[in-house]
Amino acid sequence: MRLVTITATLLIISVAFLNTASFASAQEQNSTNTEECKVIIGIDSSGVAFNNTKVNVMVGDTVCWVWENESMGHNVVQVDSEDSNERKAGGVYSGEAETTVDFRHTFTEDETFYYVCEPHTSMDMRGVITVGIGTIDLPSDSNDTPGFGVGITLIALLVGLLSTKKSDNRL
Repeated sequence: MRLVTITATLLIISVAFLNTASFASAQEQNSTNTEECKVIIGIDSSGVAFNNTKVNVMVGDTVCWVWENESMGHNVVQVDSEDSNERKAGGVYSGEAETTVDFRHTFTEDETFYYVCEPHTSMDMRGVITVGIGTIDLPSDSNDTPGFGVGITLIALLVGLLSTKKSDNRL
């Protein structure tokens, strides 16, 4: 009887050990390898915002957007500017919104990368990544209206001409 009890106990321990080893192995296979990721962006606790909205990386760095079993689907869509909601033509796109996402993008040039979650743009679910020095926005030259200096010059010329004409009339 004692031998049966010992054998049963050993059998139970062996099965428990094998199940634990199988579970750990499955967990390792399912876990995301993020070694290449310079920055990992996920979903914050509200469920409608990215957890890392302003990021700085260098050219050549990889950014990873990773989330698992979220209650709502999310995606990553590049847009033209920080207040844009429209997908940039030819821009980065992670695909349709999903509750589990592992999307990676390696940046190859200095730029300012604006992105949104399409289903949640109305909730302002967006972020920005500055790559290297970012995109330098130069002010546009507006030649539509003359500057202050041109106006003063024209007035001075007019006064000069009038003064000259009055002097000629007196002679």
